[in-house]
Amino acid sequence: MLHIIFFILKILGIIVLTIVAAVLLLLAALILLPLKYTAAASWKGSADSVRCRIKFHWLVHLIAGETVYENGTLSWRFRAAWKKFDDGGSDNADSISRRTKPGSDTAGPHPGKSPEKYTSRETTETKAEKSASRSGEVKSSISESSPAHPENTSKETPDKNTNSRENHRKNRFKNEKPENSREKKSLYEKFCLRLEKIKYTFHKLCDTIKSLSKKKDKIKRFFTDEIHKKAFSHTLGEARRLIRSLRPEKLKADIEFGFRDPSHTGYVLAGLGIIYPLIGEYTDIRPDFEHEVLNGTVTASGKIRLLYFVIPAWNLFFDRNVRATYRHIRKFRL
Repeated sequence: MLHIIFFILKILGIIVLTIVAAVLLLLAALILLPLKYTAAASWKGSADSVRCRIKFHWLVHLIAGETVYENGTLSWRFRAAWKKFDDGGSDNADSISRRTKPGSDTAGPHPGKSPEKYTSRETTETKAEKSASRSGEVKSSISESSPAHPENTSKETPDKNTNSRENHRKNRFKNEKPENSREKKSLYEKFCLRLEKIKYTFHKLCDTIKSLSKKKDKIKRFFTDEIHKKAFSHTLGEARRLIRSLRPEKLKADIEFGFRDPSHTGYVLAGLGIIYPLIGEYTDIRPDFEHEVLNGTVTASGKIRLLYFVIPAWNLFFDRNVRATYRHIRKFRL
């Protein structure tokens, strides 16, 4: 009896171990296998000439996709294992062509079938139209036959006239009141009112300045705290490492640009000079200070792994300073 129990436990242990091993292998594949991508773009002076294409595949082509932008239209395709998806442009064209076929139901009755069904439909539609027209004629005759009551109108007219006169008198009285009150006010009272308004605006301005100074001091104390400084420096270091790991393996750019105003061309060239040490070996940038030009081609390819995101998240999660700063940010109120 015991050997049977041990045999069952052995089988259950083997099943559990295989499930755990399969889960670990799946996680390792998701984290370590790279997502490979290639991108290419080109343009020749106008928005209509822009062409862009991006292809990617992941998990040994188990997941793959492609997007293309050309002639102002965007098309895409995506495949996950055996399931395929796309933008549906071809399916819509096929459905429209099927609807407009001469043998379809929308084109008319089938030549082999009897037209009795279609004649019965026409007779029912004509009957419905006749009944609707009759009901409309009956409603119009009822509305014409109902006469207006002259007695009620004669009674209502004098009441309306009296109400209009009373309203006119009230409006005149209201319009006359502020003029008399303005005349009664003296120059001293006007000066006092202006002075009160100036005092109110001055006190309000002082209150806003005090509140802003308090907020400024609170923000300064938050950023100058040692714990927060360490957390921010650690976060910036991990972000730089992530950007470095996400750089494309192959990058080539050939760009020629120029604006109507040569000063604008110079400003853009100065801005590109900031990042030129990072991309200088991969790019060829040519400014044109005489003509308005925008031509170029860009190609890039690389690999992205989930491991690049897992390592910084792990390091930040197990840092005490980062966790304390996160709690303080959630409780921070100005």
